[in-house]
Amino acid sequence: MRKTLVISLLFTLPLLILTVISAITYNHQSNDETINKVKNIQRQQQLQQQRHISQQIDHTVSRFNQLNTYLQQQSWQQTLTLAQRNDFVKFANNMLANNHNFNSINLIDYKNSYRLQITTTADAKTAVLDNNPIISETELNNIDHAFSLPPNKTYITTLPLPINHIGYYQHITVNNYQWVVKIEQRNLPHILTTLSVSDSLPIESWIINNKGQTLINIKQKSISQTNSEKDFKNKYFSLWQQIQRYNHRQIIEDSILYTYSPFFIPKPLKAKVDFKYGNLSPWLLVSKVNITDNHNHLWFIQKPLNPYFYLCIVIMIICIGIILTLCYIERQKNEMNRIESSRSAALLRYYSLIENTDSGIIVIDKNRIIIAINSTAQKIFEFKKDPINKNIMSYLSSVDIKSNIVALLNSIDSMPYNNKEKTQLKIDTPNSKHLEIIVTKIDENNNDNIILQITDVTSWIKREQKLKGLSRAVEQSKEAVIITDKFGFIEYVNSSYEKSTGDSFNNIVGLNSKTIFKRYINDKEKIDDIQSKLNQGKTIQRIISQRNNDDSIHYLDNTISPIRDENGRISNYISTSKDITDRINYEHRLHRLAHYDQLTALPNRIMFINELNKSLIVSRKNQSKMSILIIEIDLFKQLHNYLDYENIEKILIIASKRIRSNLRDINILARLNNDQFGVIIQCVQQKKDITRLAKRLLNNISAPINFDGKLISITASIGISLQKVSTLTAEQVIKNTNIALSFSKNKTKNKYCYFSHEMGTKTAHKLELESELRKSINTDRYEFYYQPKVLANSHSLTGVEALLRWRDKDGHYQAPVDIIPLLESSGLILEVGPFLIEKACHQLKLWQQQGLNINMAINISAQQLLDSDLIGILNNAIKKTDCDPAYLELEITESVLMTDIELAYQNLIALKKIGVKIAIDDFGTGYSSLAYLSRFPINILKIDREFVKELPHNKDSITIIEAIIDLAHNLGLAVVAEGVENIEQIAFLEAIGVEEFQGFYFNKPLTQCDFNRQYLSQTQQMFENTI
Repeated sequence: MRKTLVISLLFTLPLLILTVISAITYNHQSNDETINKVKNIQRQQQLQQQRHISQQIDHTVSRFNQLNTYLQQQSWQQTLTLAQRNDFVKFANNMLANNHNFNSINLIDYKNSYRLQITTTADAKTAVLDNNPIISETELNNIDHAFSLPPNKTYITTLPLPINHIGYYQHITVNNYQWVVKIEQRNLPHILTTLSVSDSLPIESWIINNKGQTLINIKQKSISQTNSEKDFKNKYFSLWQQIQRYNHRQIIEDSILYTYSPFFIPKPLKAKVDFKYGNLSPWLLVSKVNITDNHNHLWFIQKPLNPYFYLCIVIMIICIGIILTLCYIERQKNEMNRIESSRSAALLRYYSLIENTDSGIIVIDKNRIIIAINSTAQKIFEFKKDPINKNIMSYLSSVDIKSNIVALLNSIDSMPYNNKEKTQLKIDTPNSKHLEIIVTKIDENNNDNIILQITDVTSWIKREQKLKGLSRAVEQSKEAVIITDKFGFIEYVNSSYEKSTGDSFNNIVGLNSKTIFKRYINDKEKIDDIQSKLNQGKTIQRIISQRNNDDSIHYLDNTISPIRDENGRISNYISTSKDITDRINYEHRLHRLAHYDQLTALPNRIMFINELNKSLIVSRKNQSKMSILIIEIDLFKQLHNYLDYENIEKILIIASKRIRSNLRDINILARLNNDQFGVIIQCVQQKKDITRLAKRLLNNISAPINFDGKLISITASIGISLQKVSTLTAEQVIKNTNIALSFSKNKTKNKYCYFSHEMGTKTAHKLELESELRKSINTDRYEFYYQPKVLANSHSLTGVEALLRWRDKDGHYQAPVDIIPLLESSGLILEVGPFLIEKACHQLKLWQQQGLNINMAINISAQQLLDSDLIGILNNAIKKTDCDPAYLELEITESVLMTDIELAYQNLIALKKIGVKIAIDDFGTGYSSLAYLSRFPINILKIDREFVKELPHNKDSITIIEAIIDLAHNLGLAVVAEGVENIEQIAFLEAIGVEEFQGFYFNKPLTQCDFNRQYLSQTQQMFENTI
């Protein structure tokens, strides 16, 4: 059957091919006839249109010749007489009256000015203009061209857009004087659109000028207005190239027939003149027709249906029948192949499973001959030859291994089918391995065969050994360790935990960890919060305290972390605790030194500001009034003239006690500096209460003091800030109170004064300043001054601190103390921060390129560290400027770190990975936990200038400085002293181990130019001397 179908197909296919070839030949001959007919029709159509246009032009040229004949009969001179003028005007008026398409007749002299211009007006009258100068550049070009032609030759202008008129120019000579006569013809669009084109013809025609612009669309009988219609040159670019060659022919492009030819000027005008397209014949007629369009095809020629079409249909039906039959046969064959492929694929899958399993598989018969083995087993035993049909014992070298295998096989021989036996052994291959072998007896075609499943458990053994080692390490650790299951039940405690708590392993294992929490935390909500965070997979790090039997407090640094299994699920929790009691006690001592006055035991200025910030928060929350008093002892400096230091200290102690005696316990009293005390009073009801308190304080302070039988009286001045606080900062409140204090000093009695808004226009100035700061972001009004930092002992330059300066719109620098807090409070620091960081990095790179390798310190605010993408900003700046991050220092105040400890820690770790150094600025002025401080990746501590300025004479400052330096060096940090201003401070600080100095003694903050002039030139000179 298949053979018959093939023979039928071989017979019908050649017949089909011959039929198709005959049909194509027939169609091709028919198409050629159609194309030739379309070409002839197009040529006849264009000849008819050319004759129409030529008739219109001939009429105008004949009138022009009539005017030329008239002029040749005149006896004109260079200057026309009045009679000559009137005679010409009369002749021109007569010609305009008889030719309604004429707009004007112009007589132009060789100076290119209208000697006479006779124009038809809207009311069919004429206007005469004398000596009217020509200013149109196009008109001048046309006249110049006419003068360049031989006399009595006519020049026709190209059509302008939009089409309004056409000019005819003729160069004439009258009595050897040169003239140009111009006739301007109007209503040209009407003349052109009268070309007869049948609406039924599928032909589109245009008239275009020599610039490739469409003037008339004859099919639409309209003047083109849109840019796409005008720009014929670009729309039909290849056709335009043919036209420019001036080939009289027809071309076919993309089944479109284009026919084109110029409009020729009548023969008398062309005689003995070299014809150039665009000069004497400025227009071109173009037409197109789609010769493949069905409608056009039927319009041009009616041809009979192709007789081969029916024959082709019959043969196609025969072929389709043969093909369908063959398809059915092929489908049956494919189905058989699919079944066979499915069987092969199943066998391949089983083979792949066995071959690619992690376990080795060996099948042996009852005589211990290997009849099957996978590649994994060969790798485990490191077989170098094919072991099939070999005795398995011949591949086991060790006597112990052979004996274990023999015993295992003998044991399975006596067991029923499908029973299993298991053993573990170690083989001595080049890489020692631990194996687990499971044997199974099977019945295969009435033959007793044995399957050996071998698993390499070397990694499990090593992991178990590692866990035992870790267990020993945990057991011997000095930190107390607790391990619980995922539900919080204790599974393990090490010996350090037993020693530190007195609990035995047996008594504590099995208890819930909440019982341990209750020893340190009495708040159930806190315990539940810790448990919730642990369930979320978070790590808990905290410092816990426990009171001992002797009432002393025991501090532990405790960390609880989840332990995840191989699937990432929490399986256990581990808690480690380290005794940090000594460090916490040292921290408390340092805090006492940094925040309390050693003489009066009162809070110092730093503590006062901290408490004031807290009070401001309470005041805002409760919408209550609060009052700040700053009390200054008058003539305190004069007391030094006749009292020694100890007696002055006694006076200060007495004064502080007198002030304290007039205050309630909830009021805060602090010593701000040598002769100033600050008082914070919350929840003030009436102003008169504060007034009575101020008077009482002044009276008590001025009471006489008995010193060795001598009575000494002191006076004081008090500044008071009393207002409902909403947005003021602690610094602003203190500033307002100091303004009031300065006013109170000018009084002779009742030396206290309240701050009022009339004392300054702070609010308006702040708003104006913030607006200017915002407008000038990313401009050079933000700039850096660079204050040098030098090494101790050698005093050589080691770095700079970039200090922000800002110029107002008048070019005046504003105080940083006004600018920087405003940038931070308004959030503008986040907008200007990236610009400033990039600016500093760019300057650092410039200095490095100039041979000055120093550190660049940049101050970072709390918002920049915690609320912005500081890591991304810094990475972009480093990448953009290509500076070395190892020379960058980021200065952060310690109060910033305590704002959000966890976030600050994460960001500092990320910054450290970039390669920059981290410095703690103004250390000692805030309250930071040394337990947390020791974990931060800090490189440098900068001592605040408040502790430096009274060195080396103030005992309290000496104590604080020495404590800070000991702390820094114990933590492996470098120390920088700020505000160094004299040689005594330098000598003292060098003696106690400060590494770097910064202050006015070495240099004030410098502009970039001043810094380069002073330091860069020195560096270059040293480099040249070295060379």
